[in-house]
Amino acid sequence: MQKLELSADSASYSVMIRSLCLKEDYDKAERLLDELFEKEILLRDYGPKPLAASYRCIFRYLCEHGKTKKAERLLRQLMKRGTQDPLSYKIVILGHCKDGAFENGYGLLIWMLRRDFLPDVEIYDCLVDGLLQKDKPLLAKETLEKMLKSSYQPETNTWHSILSSLLEKGCVNESAGVIVTMLERNIRQNINLSTKCLQLLFERGVHDKAFKINELIYKNGYCVKMDEIVQFLHSKGKTSEACKMLLFCLKNNQNIDIDLCNVVILDLCKINKASEAFSLCYELVEKGLHQDLTCLNDLVTALEAGGRIEEAAFISKRIPRAENLDRSERNNNAKKSRPDKM
Repeated sequence: MQKLELSADSASYSVMIRSLCLKEDYDKAERLLDELFEKEILLRDYGPKPLAASYRCIFRYLCEHGKTKKAERLLRQLMKRGTQDPLSYKIVILGHCKDGAFENGYGLLIWMLRRDFLPDVEIYDCLVDGLLQKDKPLLAKETLEKMLKSSYQPETNTWHSILSSLLEKGCVNESAGVIVTMLERNIRQNINLSTKCLQLLFERGVHDKAFKINELIYKNGYCVKMDEIVQFLHSKGKTSEACKMLLFCLKNNQNIDIDLCNVVILDLCKINKASEAFSLCYELVEKGLHQDLTCLNDLVTALEAGGRIEEAAFISKRIPRAENLDRSERNNNAKKSRPDKM
């Protein structure tokens, strides 16, 4: 700058750097930038305020040539002087994305939002895609939330990609939160992801939330793979929860697997929860679906053992006639085989 007989202030540097970039003399422009850093001119509290827009050309050059860290250093020094330029933020953020440094780009997004700038949708899309590629679903979710606050509507596939990654990471509460937000915004559900989310919630013991989200899913016109969830709960020893899910299906006129109902009722009887087994069987009777149940005799026995005589009588009357006769005959034979009391 001394050779050019120009004052060494930030405004003069910005004009000169821009002029050199426009002439495509980037080497000399970068040397001037290095001089700017070395003399800490942008960090001075006095002198003309730097012209942020004048640095856009050097920002582009640096970010296109793998020098985004250097571009961010310049941007942060301009920020300290109170110089703001939303386009410069975008250039540097996308530069980080190009270099695969998506977390650095996310950091600048936060600074951009704090200054009340509106990032465009390209910034959000690049960051979300990149963070998912880097296996950072939590940051991707936070970026999506900021995207919503900026009044953008992400693509449905973006929602599904984030949810899928969160589920793979076992982020149970975050996954549930994404589904709830999707339902609130009328975003199409993915039956496989919804099913996995409920399974994860049950596995982690968050039963109440699982039941609530299941209700929300069906209330909004979507569904889950109920047979898979019931089988999953049965395999994990969560028979009561499996029973509640089957009851939900019956009360909402959903198709169910009768063989699965048999298994659940039998297991409930084995663990002394005959009253829950009766509730499920009663709903099946109300729907006229009890004819193919093979567990009725076991249920009657369990109810009688628990002193629930009226319920046992109700189920006994629903046992197919031939089977009922066999049961009565067995009871009579048992009575005959007992010795008479003296």
